[in-house]
Amino acid sequence: MSLKGSAVAGGKLVLDVGVAKERAALARMSRLNGVHWLALGLSLVLTTGAWHFTSKQVAQQSEARFDRYSQQVVRLVEERMMHYEDTLSSAAATINAMGGDMTHSEWVDFTRELEIETKYPGVNGIGVIYKINRSELDTFLARQRETRPDFRIHPGHDNPVLYPITYIEPAASNMAAVGLDMAHETNRHTATLKARDTGRPQITAPIVLVQDAKKTPGFLFYMPYYGVERPTTITERQESFVGMVYAPFVFQKLIEGILGQENRLVQFAVRDESNLLYSEEPSADNAYEPEFHRTVQATFYGRNWTFDFWDTPQFRAATHSNEPTMILVGGLIFDGMLFILFVLLANSNKRALNFADRMAEEAQDRAEGLQRSNEDLERFAYVASHDLKTPLRGIGFLTECIRDEIDASDINISESELSENLTMLDDQVRHMDDLITGILAYSSVRSDVGTPEMVDTARLIQTIGTSCGLKPKQLRILGQNLTFTTDSTRLQQVLQNLIGNAYKYHPTPSELIVSVGVTDLGDTLEFTVADNGDGIEPRYHDKIFEMFQTLQSKQMTSGTGIGLAIVKKIVNLYGGDIRLKSNPHEGCTFTFDWPKSLEAPRADQEAA
Repeated sequence: MSLKGSAVAGGKLVLDVGVAKERAALARMSRLNGVHWLALGLSLVLTTGAWHFTSKQVAQQSEARFDRYSQQVVRLVEERMMHYEDTLSSAAATINAMGGDMTHSEWVDFTRELEIETKYPGVNGIGVIYKINRSELDTFLARQRETRPDFRIHPGHDNPVLYPITYIEPAASNMAAVGLDMAHETNRHTATLKARDTGRPQITAPIVLVQDAKKTPGFLFYMPYYGVERPTTITERQESFVGMVYAPFVFQKLIEGILGQENRLVQFAVRDESNLLYSEEPSADNAYEPEFHRTVQATFYGRNWTFDFWDTPQFRAATHSNEPTMILVGGLIFDGMLFILFVLLANSNKRALNFADRMAEEAQDRAEGLQRSNEDLERFAYVASHDLKTPLRGIGFLTECIRDEIDASDINISESELSENLTMLDDQVRHMDDLITGILAYSSVRSDVGTPEMVDTARLIQTIGTSCGLKPKQLRILGQNLTFTTDSTRLQQVLQNLIGNAYKYHPTPSELIVSVGVTDLGDTLEFTVADNGDGIEPRYHDKIFEMFQTLQSKQMTSGTGIGLAIVKKIVNLYGGDIRLKSNPHEGCTFTFDWPKSLEAPRADQEAA
């Protein structure tokens, strides 16, 4: 802040207009202004945005994991029921193989081989149900009482057909079920008739097994068998129906046999219509509040079961992530440091302003000293501004520190991904620098005509080939050798891009052959640049001339996809057109027009 033009009046220093403006500007810098608050606001927005995005990602991943666990439970139940179906089907096939009947002792021997209690956890047993007409009842009872004098059918009913449980093993735990008639109760009888008429395995609606002392929900699993092979109609099935192999289930025991209770990450309930079969639903007084809830419908052998799933504390612990909190806390700390920095700078400017005022009030004879002091303050302001860049440079340094920490320690998968992301960040920054350079080059192609110079086409082509690294035998000049006056810089830029691309993208540069031809068409020249590279599929011929379009993988090339866009813009600028003829594995041939006389571009070319 210079005092030149100021004066002392009444013991006070009167500043001229220019000095007064400088002082006002310094005064504005001594307090937080809109720029500071904007920077803080943007930083907070970025912090909260990153926190919100990360939290959403974590929640989505947890939800997807919960869905997988829920579907896995349903799938395990389905697979276990199919396993039981195979066992019942095998038993029915064995009875058919023995003529459709089996004695009690033969059934005991058969089930002993199955090892039900060890190989089939969750099933209460396996038995045989026969269809008995009332006219056959006395004969049936007499045959069974030959080996089991106490055998009886219960309870009584008026139905003309009886479906008693004749055999069941293990007998000790299922004694109450021996002789139980399926026709006495609606759910058992309905499923029996459905299994008979469809010929397919069937389970009953929820029932309470007579052998279940706890009286919890259960069901029966039927597998029908017939006296003839594969009856096709309902009438044939009804007439040839012999009986069923069946298995009784207590639902809670079934679930425990399938899933167990240890380390369960989901809890669930199962309903058959309005009947609750099994429930782990959290109680109202449970302190844990589930975050996820899903309902899955599944059909099991004629019954529709509804599974309701909730997550468990173990699930929340397994899927919990501190990453969103760390991002939020780290961002807020950074915002706080930024705010403190702004306050310190404002206070520093305020102190500088007060110091300048005190110096100015001493007198005009100290103006020169005050001038020197203000120059010191200006240097201080410059240094302070320069120091503001230090945190930005520190970001790059911090990135390297993080990478070094990752390399020097045992890390888990997520930290390895972080290291890869840091490398990708460096690569993207370098790639962005290349893009900016390309964009500047593209934008520098303006509509004004360059300085005309005499060009020898053969010499220009040879010079470009040498600069691109081509050996003499790799460059062939065809057509006419012409000398004409043109914008040599831009013509060289076009040929340099085309020949350079042929070299850059050839799979084996040492085997590259580039042929450059020049043909005089009167008012224009036709240039042709052909190579023996891999070629380009026709569907990409237009795409490669667009900005940022490259057919090479980013891991394989440093290309930005701007070079051919520049070529097209230059050629169009001078009223010409560029064309490509190519097929895969047949090389590329680029052809473009160039004016023989240098004229201002047409108005319709200026926007190219």
